[in-house]
Amino acid sequence: MPSPRLLYIGRIQNHSTALLNSLQKRYSVVVATSGKQGVEQARRAAFDCVVLDAASMRTPGDRVCADLHGALNGVPLIHIHPGPKEQAHSVADVLLVQPVTARKLLKTLDRMARPAEVDTLTCGPFTISRARRVLVANGNETSLTPKQALLIEVFFKNPGVTLDRRTLMEKVWQTDYLGDTRTLDVHIRWLRQVIELNPGSPQFLRTVRGVGYRLELPEWVPVKA
Repeated sequence: MPSPRLLYIGRIQNHSTALLNSLQKRYSVVVATSGKQGVEQARRAAFDCVVLDAASMRTPGDRVCADLHGALNGVPLIHIHPGPKEQAHSVADVLLVQPVTARKLLKTLDRMARPAEVDTLTCGPFTISRARRVLVANGNETSLTPKQALLIEVFFKNPGVTLDRRTLMEKVWQTDYLGDTRTLDVHIRWLRQVIELNPGSPQFLRTVRGVGYRLELPEWVPVKA
């Protein structure tokens, strides 16, 4: 089983170097040395857990933490805060206040980080890892953005069901505004590029004219979560 993928956001110096060395013994670690870089990585790639070491950057990191929380779509987030705790305004899943030892951080990570196989959703010939946001289709793995992952999950949970545009907009974009659904159409075209052998003549993701879309499976297989 591959090591869980971890995004570490922090400056590499003194105490943080020791933390990072310990993490690399158990996890596949990607390092971002600024909050902006970390948010970009979180949006672009799939991770099993994210550690925001704001203390190493000499900042509370609350704003970066909020941006990460919005980009991660449920991926566990650990926030290492310089303290004091009562001044923290963090939306992370776990808030750790300095001093933080490597042992304490690893113990927290071991409880939170989920390998890809633990949190998968299978529908017909397709599988998605919700934790890592990776779609397996036609023998290929594709990394997803948070919105792409949400859209795919909605279809996977409703095979054979016609989903109208309002429902899709509510579930994925948290709005029922139908004045402009170009974003939905763009995401549908992208999804077809990934799951269809011939996107121009879709076999699975069908358009229901005047209503919305339906995921059809030639041989229906129940969703397994």
